[in-house]
Amino acid sequence: MIKISGLVKQITDGHSNKNILDELDFQLGANQSVAISGDSGSGKSTLLNILAALDNADKGVIEVAGLTLNSMNEAQADQYRKKHLGIVFQQFNLIDCLSVWDNITFPARLNGLPIGKYHTELLEQLGLGSHKNKLPVNLSGGEQQRVAIARALSHKPKLVLADEPTGNLDDNNSQLVSELLFGLCKQLGLTLVVVTHSPKVAAFADKRLLLQQGRLHNHPNQISNFVPA
Repeated sequence: MIKISGLVKQITDGHSNKNILDELDFQLGANQSVAISGDSGSGKSTLLNILAALDNADKGVIEVAGLTLNSMNEAQADQYRKKHLGIVFQQFNLIDCLSVWDNITFPARLNGLPIGKYHTELLEQLGLGSHKNKLPVNLSGGEQQRVAIARALSHKPKLVLADEPTGNLDDNNSQLVSELLFGLCKQLGLTLVVVTHSPKVAAFADKRLLLQQGRLHNHPNQISNFVPA
């Protein structure tokens, strides 16, 4: 599903260039989840942006669902994000003037997909049935993040990216949101990449990796024998 080979991303550090991602290799299969941890500034969000085709690598090959991201033009990148990608942000990023239902179904409508049973069931699974016609401002933080998850899954994307999805939530809501995010992606057969500082969130993932010195390593608490690449 995801295959990254020799990924290099440079940033300017004073008067010189620094490799924030340094010959990074990584593979992840379909219907698998990975949690990526690392210090602030280690390149976690940069890696997500590259997987979202929002940023370009300086070197290497990035493939997602058979598509080579680093060879895409802007129009192709837009179509990739529209059709194949779901994103869950730390800040929710809901459309304030739209109802919960319209926020959730927006990506599906954008792709010309029918709205129906799948979306109603998604609403109920996330405990949002009674909030269908409310505006985001009338919801709690945990409820808003559940709406954001439903929106990310609305068009059944092949890949879901989540950047600190529980960063603004208390422990109880963090636990609930994590269970729902990982559980629904597994149920729907979607690949999930989560960046998180929380060991409790990371524990839900099939794989746990640590981004250090520009490369991915098995997390010290990794239980499986998974190898980054």
